[in-house]
Amino acid sequence: MQKKIILFIGVAIAAISIATGAGFTLNDPGEKQETFSLPALDFTYNESNLKLKQNLESQEISMSSPLKLSTISNINEFCTFFENEELQNQVQYCTSTELLDSQGEYLGNIHMIGTRQTPKIVLAVIQSDPFWENLDSVKTVYNTIVKDLVCDCWNDAKPSNIETVADWIEQQRAFHTSATKPTSKSDLSLSGMKLQMELTTNTEGYLWKLLISG
Repeated sequence: MQKKIILFIGVAIAAISIATGAGFTLNDPGEKQETFSLPALDFTYNESNLKLKQNLESQEISMSSPLKLSTISNINEFCTFFENEELQNQVQYCTSTELLDSQGEYLGNIHMIGTRQTPKIVLAVIQSDPFWENLDSVKTVYNTIVKDLVCDCWNDAKPSNIETVADWIEQQRAFHTSATKPTSKSDLSLSGMKLQMELTTNTEGYLWKLLISG
């Protein structure tokens, strides 16, 4: 499992460091540095990981028990999410879980990072093949994360007039496949929380990232 965690935490650095829509920004080296602070999310690591595990398994997605990382050496090795030193210094604790589909095939990981008491960011990363054969699993995982960790209110709120999380994923796929850049992203706000979806073309197909912050 560690090999996969290293892989996906590594690719998460760029996603978070440029996620201005999710409440962060990196200053130009010539500019005066600002103070960065990440708001805590309104749930605990144990509570949220257990809830996700139970609800994903009811939909035939297996989720491992979380690997918990809190020592300085582990944080530096496995949880280096930010290029900005001030933001990275706020990472005191992180958990990582592994996802398997109904056939036991590896899907990706869910990472939660923040203080020892509460998460500040949730990052869910899933690899799709070139033919999008696991797209239904992506929809299941992301819809469950939004419903469990943000709110069960998408149908009422319809952020940006998008009917469902699955529709958001389909719109992102359509936009990405029609664009020329290797990475595309979109941002939404729901129930006072910020959501960012990023899609990147890579050698194995397409890499999905869902980022949630307060």
